[in-house]
Amino acid sequence: MIDNSPSKMLSDPEQLGKYLIQGVLGEGGMGVVYKGYDPQLAREVAIKTIRRSLLAGKAGKELRDRFNREAKAEGSLVHPNIVAVYEYQSNEEGTPFFVMEYVEGKCLKDYLSRGMHFNLDMSLHIINQILCALAYSHKRGVVHRDIKPANILWLEDDTIKIADFGIAKIEASEITQTGQILGTPQYASPEQALGLKTDARSDIYSTGVLFYELVSGLKPFAGNPLAEVAKLDDSHFDKLEISEPELLQLFKGIIRKSLEKDPDKRFQSADEFVKALEHLKVKAEAIKPMHGLLSSEGLLKRLLTNKWLLMTTSSFIGGGILLVTYFISEPQNEPVIETVFVESVLNGLPSTNKIKPLLKENNNSSEQRMKVSRLLRTANLHFKVGRLIAPEGSNAFHAYQLVLELDPTNETAQSAIESIQDKILTHTKQLVDRGEIERAKSQLMLAKSLFPNNHLLQSLSENIK
Repeated sequence: MIDNSPSKMLSDPEQLGKYLIQGVLGEGGMGVVYKGYDPQLAREVAIKTIRRSLLAGKAGKELRDRFNREAKAEGSLVHPNIVAVYEYQSNEEGTPFFVMEYVEGKCLKDYLSRGMHFNLDMSLHIINQILCALAYSHKRGVVHRDIKPANILWLEDDTIKIADFGIAKIEASEITQTGQILGTPQYASPEQALGLKTDARSDIYSTGVLFYELVSGLKPFAGNPLAEVAKLDDSHFDKLEISEPELLQLFKGIIRKSLEKDPDKRFQSADEFVKALEHLKVKAEAIKPMHGLLSSEGLLKRLLTNKWLLMTTSSFIGGGILLVTYFISEPQNEPVIETVFVESVLNGLPSTNKIKPLLKENNNSSEQRMKVSRLLRTANLHFKVGRLIAPEGSNAFHAYQLVLELDPTNETAQSAIESIQDKILTHTKQLVDRGEIERAKSQLMLAKSLFPNNHLLQSLSENIK
């Protein structure tokens, strides 16, 4: 989100080099990232700067070297899953800055920090892209050394881009010395946390930590990695929403191998990690047809081509309303979901009161199609982030109902409402199996009121005491 507040704009430059400053994308203790515009090439860019106050003395020289190293590392890499660097220069005062590709996206930290996590299918999609980028950078002698959610950008089209090579190790250089402890402790490999020599396998470890966190919503080692790093025991996997034993065993094996304390026992390359993920993906794909809950064969084929994200959240949403959470395991034939940018999840989603006025507008066919399209985008976004039937007035079910008020034969909305019921039923059974009876009852109470004709929900409710 761009900060264009008056107080910010008074303290920030209007121009850096040839680039016009349009706003602030983000800032930290080291510097500011601006949104800029290149008038010569007529394109938007991101401009990363260092605070001038930090550039004095020996520490300032080291910081300038690190900044230069980041520009050099990223600038040498041209890959669809790595943020591109266009150029590096200084302004008239000698303050260095480098110009990067402007990316419309949010970092994974924005979602994970709000209690969200991803299903296995989308987690695989994300990690595979990260590993492909790392395989590319490693072959060119660049080790990232700070793979973490804050440095992974998720774009509108579900593309992943790695950013911030600020502590990257360029193998041909002597800038990064043994004994220098850099990186984020909760994601750093044991050898990195000890300040020992690191190589590409350190990125493998950090990617393994991220993979576990995407699926579980938790970090495998919450504190000091030097005190806590060890082989993961079964308790780390007890509450994962992966119910098939074979699939769970494959996942456990991959996580444990990627998080081995000894680098020689980990995956030895990003490519090797990718091959292991392929086995997991093939197994997950083989299991999906066994879970089909819809009767239409044609519809089933359509749904199997759309196997994207269900993120779930256990946080309180708006006005103290508790969002009913749905921790779904493998994708269960989700409805056709067009790719929707999820930034609005963080800024608040439209409520029913905001949507209803749309229904009273001009009712000609083109206007109606536009309304339906807008409502479907809202409904699909709710569906993606797990807001299936709660909170009241701002969930997928109500949004799909509004679609059907405008277009009673809309197949996407009809299929989605069926799928919502199936997912609630499946998840409620999982809660019962895990002994979480009160949560199961709460879900069923709400679901029964919305779907009074669903005999499976009614029957399940009668059997839970």
